[in-house]
Amino acid sequence: MPKYAVFMAFAFLFTYYTRLQDNIPGLNAVPWVGVLSLTFALWGITQILTVKGRFFSTPVALIFWLGVLFGISGIGAVSTVAYQLSLEWIFELFPQCVALVIIFSALKQIRALHNLWCLIYLVVALFTIKNAPSGPGDFLRDANDVSLGLGMGIPFVYYALFQPNFTTKRRLFYLAVLLLIFICIILASSRGGFLGVVAGLLAIWWMSRNRIKIMMFGIIGIFVAGSVLISVIPENYVDDMQSINDKSDNTRNERFRSWEIGWEMFKANPFLGVGAGNFPNTVHLYQHKTSWWTGNEKSLSGRVSHSLYFQILPELGLVGILIFGYIIFYLPLKLLKLCKRLDMTEPCQLQIKLLCQALIASMAVYAIAGAFISVAYYPHIPIWLFMYTVVVRVAADKVG
Repeated sequence: MPKYAVFMAFAFLFTYYTRLQDNIPGLNAVPWVGVLSLTFALWGITQILTVKGRFFSTPVALIFWLGVLFGISGIGAVSTVAYQLSLEWIFELFPQCVALVIIFSALKQIRALHNLWCLIYLVVALFTIKNAPSGPGDFLRDANDVSLGLGMGIPFVYYALFQPNFTTKRRLFYLAVLLLIFICIILASSRGGFLGVVAGLLAIWWMSRNRIKIMMFGIIGIFVAGSVLISVIPENYVDDMQSINDKSDNTRNERFRSWEIGWEMFKANPFLGVGAGNFPNTVHLYQHKTSWWTGNEKSLSGRVSHSLYFQILPELGLVGILIFGYIIFYLPLKLLKLCKRLDMTEPCQLQIKLLCQALIASMAVYAIAGAFISVAYYPHIPIWLFMYTVVVRVAADKVG
């Protein structure tokens, strides 16, 4: 693999998540990030054409087919946003993820990729502290979005601690990164992000070999550190978390109302939905069919669904929910089966297993936190699919 391609892949992932140009003055003076992204996409397209469709039989091809679905769902939609998403996923995200699969499909590169993610999440955390409660920018700008993104990063940093031939200094460094991530999630004060982190931690606990021992230490740790944490955590964060079940909370109530609108959209368009990205533009056509609408309430036109599932269901219908469900729920189960075949005493297989477990736990964060955020078309799914494809390919070479 040419060194320039490896460097380009590292630079692409690093800038894609950290948004250096938005956080360091002067770096956005020239559009170098756009040039990097375009160059990387074009390199990916040349690779796709060179291998004559080989990648269309791998899991990363789901990015391409989702892009096709976006385009089809846009037929007859009230906005062209579905076509914009379709072009982005087919001609930008898919080639870029294919390029990443090619570059990282080797055991040596897998370890480098795992460590790169830890560095990326460190920088994202530092920029989040700088911009609190917002994140570094783009799809990690909003407090809810950055909470979900950092929550998905916790498993990668945690499992990096168990890499073979790891120095004590590096372990201490990654423990510090974990602490920073938790601080940032508290600063963001996102209720959905908090639930996602809980789901991710439960997934890590479930995949551990000593569940009972870890549970007992966890209970003791909560009692010992509970009073300290309560005194350190900001009071408004505790209030926000307690308001999850507050029936008088306007944000909570508007979410439920948006979800009911989404359900009405789905019932009227069950197979392909109203079009990718068209929920906000179609609200006014369906809100009057809900149980809460009397004509005196504030219109929710232009508002997003604030839920991954009530974004996919009304916008992409049954076809979309089946494909996303396959990715979010079925593929992690396949990784879980793969984990059971890997030998932790063999360094190569241990490295693969650690990344498998990180991917499973990160998807648990996405699946739960995403229930309260419209993140269906964010890069999380394409990037996760690229990593899933890499892990499966390398495991096939090492395990069979």
